[in-house]
Amino acid sequence: MSKLIPHKQTEEVSDIKKLQALQNRTEQFNAVLMFFIHDIKNSLLMSLSSLENLYYELDQLPDHQKQSLTTIQYELRRINNALIQLLSLYKMQTNLFSVHIDQYNVYDFLDELIINNQPLNSQNGIQINLQCDEELDWFFDRDLIATLINSSVNNAIRYAQNKILLSAQINNNQLEITIEDDGEGFPKKMFTQEDDLETIINSNTGSTGLGLYFARKIASLHKNREKQGMTKIDNQSSLGGGRFLLFLP
Repeated sequence: MSKLIPHKQTEEVSDIKKLQALQNRTEQFNAVLMFFIHDIKNSLLMSLSSLENLYYELDQLPDHQKQSLTTIQYELRRINNALIQLLSLYKMQTNLFSVHIDQYNVYDFLDELIINNQPLNSQNGIQINLQCDEELDWFFDRDLIATLINSSVNNAIRYAQNKILLSAQINNNQLEITIEDDGEGFPKKMFTQEDDLETIINSNTGSTGLGLYFARKIASLHKNREKQGMTKIDNQSSLGGGRFLLFLP
């Protein structure tokens, strides 16, 4: 004779199965979503590369058409950076994220980033200067820090008047990378840091603090003994605008 299962216990078993099925569907949807985001990101990179090649072939274009191309390039870069940040944050949340730290020459690393941004800088009339010891080496994840700095530089290009200063030095046994501009500086609301993904959305403006949130997370993944990386923003730029600082132990 089969054993009867109490009605309440039967409902609990059914609820557990429903939750498990829902979790499986959610995981499958997330996997598909991440695949499409990765595919879109790759397409954007190809589009950006093609667009940058056009700059060297279209010197005779009227200024207003060049400005249109510059706007397209800037927005494509911004979307690409956002997709990279989204993918990275998803991997962090699902424990699929890994950091690959190695030793790099900081001057060569930053100089390469400036060269990659040169077409956009030129069309916007922005001059980026680099201050860094050519012999300076440090340990960090090259791809992650490149994404972080590219995002910060693109933001500086948007708000700078004419100049951006990218510098690096050792300060208190940490690598300090600074991005300064001659714009109007950061608004006061930017100085409130949120560390919860659910609270970085600004419901009034529709904007997110995703860029700064991502920067803090990436920095914190760089650790050396008791110290871990961090970021800071202020309006104490030597050029009179905003300043972004990255500290890596």
